[in-house]
Amino acid sequence: MLRKLLERIRIETGAPALGALVGDSNGIRARAVVGVRVAGKPEPVRANDPFHIGSCAKAMTATLAARLVEQGKVRWDYTVAEAFPGLKGRIRSEYHSVSLRQLLLHRGGLPEDRKPNLMLAFRLLLLRGDLRAQRLKATEMVLKRAPASQPGTQFAYSNFGYMVAGAMLEQATGQSWESLMRTYLFEPLGMRTAGFGAPRHFAGHTGNPPKPTFRDNLAVLGPAGTVHCSLSDWAAFAQLHLRGARKLPTKLLPPESFAVMHADPYQQEYAMGWVISTKKPRRLGHMGSNTFWYAAIVIQPDADRFYLAVVNWGHSKAEQACVRLVREMMQSKL
Repeated sequence: MLRKLLERIRIETGAPALGALVGDSNGIRARAVVGVRVAGKPEPVRANDPFHIGSCAKAMTATLAARLVEQGKVRWDYTVAEAFPGLKGRIRSEYHSVSLRQLLLHRGGLPEDRKPNLMLAFRLLLLRGDLRAQRLKATEMVLKRAPASQPGTQFAYSNFGYMVAGAMLEQATGQSWESLMRTYLFEPLGMRTAGFGAPRHFAGHTGNPPKPTFRDNLAVLGPAGTVHCSLSDWAAFAQLHLRGARKLPTKLLPPESFAVMHADPYQQEYAMGWVISTKKPRRLGHMGSNTFWYAAIVIQPDADRFYLAVVNWGHSKAEQACVRLVREMMQSKL
């Protein structure tokens, strides 16, 4: 049933490859992938191929932060000034008191940046050295700019805010965000296909008709969304949050941590890496794209379901395909 749905939507949209998965608090209920790894080539997509999930990884960065909070390595109110004492004289003073919590809620005062600042992006492209050093320098660049609003007062979706949050975790632990993600999230959840950047041998696509590319967001922006993983591995993460939302035991975090991550204290319809629905039944969700891939996740705690949809194409038709997939999976009662 799920495979037929995927084939129909793939034919209608022209997407190279589509994947979808339905799960509950006990495991996977249905999963399928269809299509090809690279448009114009015959090699089929495989069940365990990793898809790039873009900004859907923001919830993973928040989960990493929660694990470090539980271990006493950071606090939710850990501030920029505490994390970067050497930058205090080189960044705007308005950012000194910005907390990890505020950054993860997109309330750090940074401007909305879903459309990139080309000059800043060019400067970031020139950064060299290990990623921890690059993120520290990138943090300085970003926090030298005037705030778009008084920190803590307004919501503004900021990829750079998540990058700064990731750099704060790096400063607190002495480890890169990538290493922390493997140690505290991927390995405990058994996410063996999870990694960073564009998947190898499996292309993203741009344009219409789809043209293959292996490009990705800058690695320095990793905490905002450079994760790739298979549907089954992403399901392990989705199941973790479904169980947490249902106040069921998990092996990584207590219920109190999920309550913090899933809370919407400002009624802004956004928690820590999750879009929060205001209508019943309650839902957690997110969409993600690096403009060459597209992904969507929806968690329904009351129904004990989660839904994942992925496509290796960044076109607007790919977004439509993911939205349709999730909607039809929810209606199918899988």
